[in-house]
Order: sequence, then structure tokens, then C-alpha cells
Amino acid sequence: MNVTELVRKHPIAAFLAWFFPVGWAIALIPLIAQRTMDVEWSMEPFIIASTWLGLLLPIVVITNIVEGRHGLRLLRQRVTRFRTNIGWYALGLLVVPGVVLALALVTFGPPSISPSGWLTAIGIGFLLQTAVGFATTNLWEEAAWMGFVQVRLQTRHGVMVAAVITALLFMLQHVPLMVVQDMGLIIPVAFFVLAIPFRALMAWVYNRTDSLFVVGLVHAAGDAAVAGTITGVGLLPRLYEGYDVGFFGIAANVIIGLIVIGVTRARLGMSARPSPRPVTEAAPQFLSA
Repeated sequence: MNVTELVRKHPIAAFLAWFFPVGWAIALIPLIAQRTMDVEWSMEPFIIASTWLGLLLPIVVITNIVEGRHGLRLLRQRVTRFRTNIGWYALGLLVVPGVVLALALVTFGPPSISPSGWLTAIGIGFLLQTAVGFATTNLWEEAAWMGFVQVRLQTRHGVMVAAVITALLFMLQHVPLMVVQDMGLIIPVAFFVLAIPFRALMAWVYNRTDSLFVVGLVHAAGDAAVAGTITGVGLLPRLYEGYDVGFFGIAANVIIGLIVIGVTRARLGMSARPSPRPVTEAAPQFLSA
């Protein structure tokens, strides 16, 4: 059996065999530089490069091998499909940041900030960071995890099992960040558990819209609410300067994800729009899905 046949039979395994050595190696460059040359490099450019070369590039190559031009055309259509019900945009641009802000208000109270500060926080901290994160990272991240991995897993194993497996892989993607920030061993376990409702939320959005564009936008909005991008910090860091606000984004996604799981009875939109099988049917094993 040659390499092409192996990739066709085990597309997810082929993707992971590409992503982890390439994606991790790129993401760990700042840590290696700091340890070996005593220089401090920003993580952001390397996270972007890791996303493009470790996530996006392999799904394009493997999709072409497994499904040919038809598969690439479907992938492109889902990445660029922006015409959908406005409610999905409201989910990303209003509901997600609204829950994040509500959690911060309950915890810290109203921020001590001027009206112009609010405008800056919303315009530059949220809208700009959402756009930049979406264009540089989150769209391509979800094209890989939701559009390539999770959609195959849910076709074979069901939506909740797929969400659990993808949550584990999604956690492993972020291991370099945990290493760079010298986090304890409990963090990966907590990340995995909390990522399950987040992956369920992403699956629901995708299964109802067939749009990776919208999935990436919802993901980007959640990140922009508490973090930032290469161009600056996000919404909450501008409203609550000096406070530790990172967990509110995770908590918001968990709350919304759990609500989606409950309301849909863990179907996550599959009854409304079953996910299509790949053009070339895979073997039933997990990594062959």
C-alpha cells in the first residue's frame, strides 16, 4: 500500500501525522528561541504560521487526495458561505460577547471607563480583534477541526462522540501555549473537559448553517471578547485593565454549549441537516473516519 492509498484510507490519521510535528514545531519556536538564545519573540506570528502550515495546508492537500477537485470545491464553498440567517451572526457578535460581559459584570461590577473608552473597547477591542482573528487564525482553524476532522467523526460516530474526540485533539493543539506559559498538568485536563461543550457549539452552528465562515466567526468573537490578536488586546482587557479575564470566554462558551446540548437533546442540528459523507468512504475505525 503506497502513501496515497494510506492517506485515502486514513485521512484523519494523515492529518494528525502532519499537524502535530509541523504545527507544534512552529508554535514552539519562541520558547526554543528564549531557552537557547535568550530572546523574547511574540507568540502571535508563530500561531498564525502554525495554523496556516499545520492545519490549513494539510487539509487542502489531503482533501485533494481523498476527494479530488469536488472535495476542494465543497471545502471552498463552506469556507466562503456567508449568506445565512442573521441570527447566526447575532450569536457570534452579540450573544457570545454578551454572556462574556455579563459574567464579568457579575464578578467585578461595572468597569470604571469613559464613554469613549467603551467605544474603543467595542470598536478596536472587539470588532477589530474579531475580524483580525477570524482572517488570520480562527476561520482556518475551524476549517480543519470542524470542516475536516469533526464532520468526518460525527458522520461515523455521532455528534457527541465527535465533539469529545475533537475536544481532545483541540486541547492537544494548544499544548505549546501551555508549555510556553508553564501551566500545570491539571490545565490540559480542564481544557479538554471544557472544550467538549465548545466543540458541541461549533458542531451545532455548522450542522445548521453548513458554513465554516459562520463557525469561524463565532469562534473568533469568543476569542476577541477576552484575548486579542497580533493587532492588540480584546474587549474585556480594555474594560477591566489589570484583571484576569481569560476564563470568562471559556465559561461563556461552556454555558452556551451546554444550553445547545440540552435544547437539541444532544443532536446538535444533525436531524436538521445530516453531515455529508466524504466522497471516498473511509474505514470504520476512529482515525479512518
